[in-house]
Amino acid sequence: MLKPKYVLFICLVVFLISCGDLQKPSVTSKCDDALNAQNYDLAITSCISSKEKGDAYMGKAGFTVINLINNSSGETQPEKIKNANSKLGTVDSTGSKIMFIIGIASSQINSSSDRKTKLSSAKSAFDSAWASYKGVISSNKDAALMYTYANVFAMQIDQINYYDGMAYACKDASNCSGDDKYTVAKGYNALINYDGYIFPADKFAKQNSGSSVKATCTGLKPSMEYLTRIADGLSKSGSSTDGSNTKVIKESQDVMCSTLKTLKDSCALDGSGKSDCETECTSSACS
Repeated sequence: MLKPKYVLFICLVVFLISCGDLQKPSVTSKCDDALNAQNYDLAITSCISSKEKGDAYMGKAGFTVINLINNSSGETQPEKIKNANSKLGTVDSTGSKIMFIIGIASSQINSSSDRKTKLSSAKSAFDSAWASYKGVISSNKDAALMYTYANVFAMQIDQINYYDGMAYACKDASNCSGDDKYTVAKGYNALINYDGYIFPADKFAKQNSGSSVKATCTGLKPSMEYLTRIADGLSKSGSSTDGSNTKVIKESQDVMCSTLKTLKDSCALDGSGKSDCETECTSSACS
């Protein structure tokens, strides 16, 4: 009869193997070795199957199951964000969480320009990953879940690039001059570019620069396409979003759908026309 401590050890090994199934090593030796060594550039050229090549691109983007498990709660929120001026509104920290998981958060990389460069590189890799997984998500649940993560992370980076790179924020979409235009120089120190912390005032600035709700929704079309793929991947994976490591999926969906609802509700106020906004600001993935 096995002693309790050996039973516990075996259970732990089984648990770790089941977690590792999300990014299984290849049966091809060169691909297997490259993935195990985290030599993702070599893995991309060596791996043949859609699942393994997708795993290689995910690793290149900075995503591994271990990083997800260890870092899914996000970084310790910077004091500038904690003490942000209330005029900026309530911050959305979802983007900062995915940046922390892949190792490019503001606490990990100090330079905004360096973060911008790494965000662009990561998004390219995530896009290649979901494209690789796409053909096998109907038959491989692990691939479907990784496909979902690839789209979640790419969507969040798309949101960061869209909203978090401007030099100012606005009181609302119509008022953005004088005291209603917020900048770091005026003491709004939380307005740090490409850190993944997005305030309503950041979104108002983008909407103001685009001149209409419809134009803003047009700019969000790539994010809506990611949202549709996320819903499809989640359905095919059969996974729940109740766990701590999958919570970021639900958070990302909720924030994007909330943004679209807010924009649709603003149609009558900016003169875009309700029917135009209903068409432009709608995603089938939002119930």
